[in-house]
Order: sequence, then C-alpha cells, then structure tokens
Amino acid sequence: MDRAISRVFLVGAVLMIALMANLAWIQVLHAGSLRNAPQNHRVIAQQLRVRRGLILGFDGSTIAGDALRSGFYHRTYPQGPVAPQIVGYDSARYGQTGIESSLNGYLSGSDSGTQGLVDRLLGRHSPGANVELTIVPAVQKVAQTALGAQLGAVVALDPTTGAIIAAASAPSYDPATIDASFAALAKNPDAPLLSRGTQGLYPPGSSFKVVTATAALNLGKVTPTTPFNDSGTYSIYGGKVTNYHGEVFGAHDFTKALTDSVNTTFAKVGTLIGQAALIDQMRHYGFYQTPPLELPRGMVYPSGRYLGPRLLSPTAAMNPLDVAWAAVGQESVLATPLQMALVAAGVADAGQVMKPYLVQRITSSRGNVLQRAAPSLWTTATTPATAQTLNVMMQQVVNAGTGTAAALSGIQVAGKTGTAQRGASNVAWFIAFAPANNPKVAVAVTIENTLFTGGDVAAPLAAQVIKAALAQPSLP
Repeated sequence: MDRAISRVFLVGAVLMIALMANLAWIQVLHAGSLRNAPQNHRVIAQQLRVRRGLILGFDGSTIAGDALRSGFYHRTYPQGPVAPQIVGYDSARYGQTGIESSLNGYLSGSDSGTQGLVDRLLGRHSPGANVELTIVPAVQKVAQTALGAQLGAVVALDPTTGAIIAAASAPSYDPATIDASFAALAKNPDAPLLSRGTQGLYPPGSSFKVVTATAALNLGKVTPTTPFNDSGTYSIYGGKVTNYHGEVFGAHDFTKALTDSVNTTFAKVGTLIGQAALIDQMRHYGFYQTPPLELPRGMVYPSGRYLGPRLLSPTAAMNPLDVAWAAVGQESVLATPLQMALVAAGVADAGQVMKPYLVQRITSSRGNVLQRAAPSLWTTATTPATAQTLNVMMQQVVNAGTGTAAALSGIQVAGKTGTAQRGASNVAWFIAFAPANNPKVAVAVTIENTLFTGGDVAAPLAAQVIKAALAQPSLP
C-alpha cells in the first residue's frame, strides 16, 4: 500500500515539475513574443490607455493621430486614409499591421528608449514616440486617386536616397473603420488589406527588359546600335517567342528593340548572354533578396523566379526556351512593384541601388531624436557607363516608343513599358525616372486585370505621380 502511494506521489511530483517547467518556458523564455503577439488583446488594451505616438508624413502633417474617448486613446486620421496598407491599423480587436505593428514599441512608449529616467524611476508611462515617414502625402494622394477603381499599385522613391515617397495600393480601405469593416475586407477577393506594392508578385513583362539589357551591355554582347532582324517569331528548343499581337519589326538596332519592345530580339539577347548572366544581373538589382523595409515580416516579398508560392533557387535549372522567355519578363519571373521601382532607380542613380526605407525620423515625446534615416547603398546593379547608356535608351521609349503617354512638358522622362499576359487579361507596367539628366524620382506602376497595355494605362498614371513629386518643395 505504502509503495503504491509512493508511486502516485512520485508521478504527481513529476507532473507538477513538468507543468512548472512548461509555465516557465512559456512565461519567461517566450514572454516577449507573447506580449507582442497581435492576438494578445490585453496588452493592446493596456496600450490604449497611453497616448500613442503620431505617425507623420514627410511634410510634418499627421497621418495617424490620437483622440481620448471613454478613457482610451483611439487612432484618428485627419487626412483620411493615407497609405493605409503601409501605415497599418491599430485595433484592440484585430491587432496591428504595417508601421503600427513593426514600430509599436516606439509608438506605444513601451520601448525603453522612449521613456525618460525620471519616468522609469517613478514607474510613469510617458506618451509614445512620433514616427515621421518618408511618405509625402501630396504625392501619395495623387497616386491613390490615379489608381481609382483599378486593381494595382504605385511605388515612387528617391533614387539617390532610397526613400519611399509614395506607396499606393488599390483597392484600399479606411483604417478608421477597421473594427466594423474587417470581416468584409478579409473576405473581399480583391484583397484590399494587401500591400500590393510590397507583397504583390506579378510577371514584369517588358519592363524586365531593362534588366536583360543591363546584362547584355555589361558583357559587351550588344551596343545600342547592334543590328537585329525580326521576322515576328524566334524559334528555340522546340518552342517559340513572338511579339505582342504578332507584330513584325524587320531590320532594327538594339535601341529600337527597347524603344518598341521587340520580344524576339530580347529573346535572342537572353540566349546570347545565357541563364547564369541573366540571373546574376537580377541579383545585382536586388532580386532574390527581401528589400529591408521597416515593415513586419511577411509584408515585403522577394522577387525572382517562382514555382507556385515558392521562390526558386537562383541556380534552378532552365531550358533554352525558359531563358528566352525570362529575358522578355515572362516564364516564371515574378516581381513586386517595389522591386521594379528599384530597377528604375538603379539606372537613374548611375548603377547604384540605394537601400529602400520608409522611416525618416523617430522622436520621443520630449523631443529627443531616437532614430534618423541614414541613406546607404543596398546593391550595385551596373557601371555608371552602362547606366548612362540605358538612361538614353529609356528616354527614347518615352520620346518615340511605347511610353509616349508618360511624356511631360519641360521634363525629360526615361521609362520602359511592360505588358505581361496572365490568363485572359494583362498586367500593365511602366517603370520610369525623371528628370533624366538629374533624376529625383523613380516610379513603378502596375495595373492588374486589364485588356490594355502598359503604355495605355500605366504610363499616364506614372506621369501624374512624377509631376506631383517634382512639384514638391523638398523630397526625402
């Protein structure tokens, strides 16, 4: 009997020790992740009793403010929704997204750097820190309005710093009504909560020809005047590459091939340089890497070759037909609008791709600067000489080619159209920078599910955004 009781006691003791160890594991080692989990509504409710820091535009205007109601602070949006997918929402019911989530420690005042020594000693909780974004509200609003009812995205940035000036995604939503509208938004097949500029993966179509051209020019395989002859079809490896709508261009040079977006010529060039050089050039522009924006994990996707939802290795096998179509921006190549804006920016900034960023400055409630942007190089895409050659060639696209709808009076724009086929409809692209001789803004526009080309629908929208950006008194 005593032995049986001893066994029961021993088993009970072991179970108790295991339970205590499990609780310690959860409450101590995982305390941080539990505290910051979006599902932890208790912590969010506690934070609602503290004045949350403001989220400001580059011009100093308030994008997300705070108002006290019934003892709790609630977000206000004095300008209406401005870049809501990037700024994110702050909800006691549904948690946080975007900048509201990634910089919650600063905004909620829970980060130790936001509290003064006296506050910490007395156990007081001072208001959260203010976050100043690089988003320029005036440019952002033009981008949002220009997208209108179309599904798509616009990303505009300063090519010399990497600062994101605008990041519009459509359809969109109003963060002021997130608690009431979340269920409908989450079920909407058009995914208004999705940040298409950083999470949307699309076949880049002919906008990708800038990458192919960069590799070929770098290797000395072509020059702007290298002659080609197009019969309308390029046959290779048992398949063929054709031009949009079956066009035939006849004799032309490499500049004309970019200007008029000749698929067969770029397929030939892709074959000429080969898979290794093409993939290597993609990597030099930032493909296969996740752009280091100050957003939560999963809100920024890498571009590259995909098989379903999986990013393929840069060394994944390609047959000659794959290489030919990839050089045209089809095959399995997928890119985000952010990545293609960085391609344009790399040409604009003499071959350098600056690290993209969204946060200009973070300031405590006492006025201390806790963090300030320091522009830095992310990757080198090409040489200054090749970048200048591409600059001139891309000007021809706007002056006399497929991108004439992006032309602006008194401002030389350099750009490249793209029209990628996806199912029964197109993905229309335009990437560009301006002024061509002293670039201050680079932009990528993507329009989904359209029957039109990039030159038809994306180029004029890009022109509006470029014009708005260059009209600003200052840019990040």
